[in-house]
Amino acid sequence: MLANAGSRLLFNVHFITVITIMMTVSGCNQAEVMKTSDNIQPLVQETLIDGVLSNDASMAITLGRSRTLSIWDVATSQLLHQWSDDDFDETNYLLALSGNKQFLATAGKQKISVFNLETGKLDIRWPAQGFNPDASISSLFLSQTGSTILVGMNDGSITVIQRSSMTMSLFKQHSAAVNHVELSGFEQQVLSTGLDGDVHIWAAYSGELISSFSRPQQITSVSFDDANRRLFIADALDNNVIIDTQTTQSVSHLDYLERYRYFRQALFINHGKNLITATSKQSVIYWDASSGKELSHWDITAYNAGTTVFSMVMKPNGKLLTLSSDGALETWSL
Repeated sequence: MLANAGSRLLFNVHFITVITIMMTVSGCNQAEVMKTSDNIQPLVQETLIDGVLSNDASMAITLGRSRTLSIWDVATSQLLHQWSDDDFDETNYLLALSGNKQFLATAGKQKISVFNLETGKLDIRWPAQGFNPDASISSLFLSQTGSTILVGMNDGSITVIQRSSMTMSLFKQHSAAVNHVELSGFEQQVLSTGLDGDVHIWAAYSGELISSFSRPQQITSVSFDDANRRLFIADALDNNVIIDTQTTQSVSHLDYLERYRYFRQALFINHGKNLITATSKQSVIYWDASSGKELSHWDITAYNAGTTVFSMVMKPNGKLLTLSSDGALETWSL
């Protein structure tokens, strides 16, 4: 009896110890999750179809469910330009902003419109096409100066449009819809990803493949660091990796828990030393890129059940700015 009592006492001590440890860890995680933003700025009173922030965090563009397209000054929340759905030939779904903030591209299923933001006037309107005549637009990108437009299509094709010469080149780079395109390598190379799980880096003028990576499922987020040396790739089933593009070798995998769901956005900071990701829900996670270890995580403010991050950039003061699908800006201290 004494032995049994002693065993029960020892079990209870161990059980209490485990519970205490779990409560302590849970308390720490809860503190991270409950981290509040330094500032929140609701821009619109409707959910967004798409939204994008300028690279310097000074401008926000929102495309609302009402199809109202708005340009905002982040510092003052002042409305700079606005267009309604009636101003376009077809309904818009996608946005892209040039790095210098002078041009904005919008895309419906078949047409691209480019606006000069200095004048607020339409600069060019162009019908998109793929190898399949029924293909529709699935991704969009504007270069630093707005002189190059990349258009991904749902048949796996990508069009490179040069505005100065009004010429275009069509390449078949994927076997399924292209969900991300961007210029890299001093605008000489294209980074593209697709629902086929492939990530390609290729020459913008010839279409020649330079390097290629793949994941088992469709790619949900991808990011280059500012030197195009590190590349982050993640798919819909948490198959993620950070790759050294010079050696094509894996640097790390994120130490990821399923509770975060898949990654929707990714942003390298601190010259590739750190990575920030946003999930399909409200969580934003701050990582050590070399080890793949989580440094902290928190939730953006949600006004609806499906709230997520549409765009995020670093401000000049070293703080993170996020734009949510609820049309709200939030500033975060890392």
